[in-house]
Amino acid sequence: MPGTQKGKEEKKSTLSSKVAKMASSEANNELAVILASEMEKQRVNLREDMAALIQSSLAPIQSSLTVFQETVDTLDRRVTSVETTAGENFEALGKAEKAIAELQTLNAKLLDRIEDLENRSRRANLRIINVPEDSEKNEDMLTFVSALLSETMGEQVFAGPPVLDRAHRALRQKPEKGPPRAIIVAFHRYQDREKALSWARQKAVKYKGNTLRFYPDLSVALSKKRAAFKSVKADLYKKGIKFKLKYPARLEVTHRGKSLTFETPPEAEAFCAQLTESVGAVAEEED
Repeated sequence: MPGTQKGKEEKKSTLSSKVAKMASSEANNELAVILASEMEKQRVNLREDMAALIQSSLAPIQSSLTVFQETVDTLDRRVTSVETTAGENFEALGKAEKAIAELQTLNAKLLDRIEDLENRSRRANLRIINVPEDSEKNEDMLTFVSALLSETMGEQVFAGPPVLDRAHRALRQKPEKGPPRAIIVAFHRYQDREKALSWARQKAVKYKGNTLRFYPDLSVALSKKRAAFKSVKADLYKKGIKFKLKYPARLEVTHRGKSLTFETPPEAEAFCAQLTESVGAVAEEED
């Protein structure tokens, strides 16, 4: 029964084919599961590796940031300290400047008082210019000057030789050539000093052919202040304006019946520049 045998073989072949298909499908499923599991493991490992790599890469940066932050904190503390110190220094500097200004003002006042006292101590003194060197020879200077004043000014000024407290040449080296040293004289009486000075301003005092000049004995500082008026005095003299140099260093000008006083040379120069008239020379007067 060949047909029957053939049918059985076909059924067997179909069944084998189905079994093979089922085995292949299960194998595929199992392979898929295995692949999925492996991929999951690889994904986890990759994530861990990436995390570790990122962490290892960030560690130096984090360390640098930490150091940087510490440096910034240190600088901030130092800046704060400097600002505090600077503020304290500025405050101390302000106090020091104020103290210095007060001391400068006080020092100026003290210097003015010292200068005033020095010049007041010289009020009875005169400087005599143009007395030839060695005129006194071996004679005592006090006796020589007293006799010189009495001789040159006569009884109209002094009934007898005036009383002097001191008399000496200016304290500098004796000149080999040139003008002689001034003689500084301290009168015992201030009135005698005024008489001599007033006479010398009005008359020409002669001694051994020399015209003697008499000046108040002033400190160096005051002499410079008074000398600063020299230029303006010359201008006033040329314009015929009457003036007086008052003590200690003030210029008194008489103009058109009015008396004007100038404390500084620039003030007097500004006034003099406005004057145009010339009424003839007027002798200078000093106090």
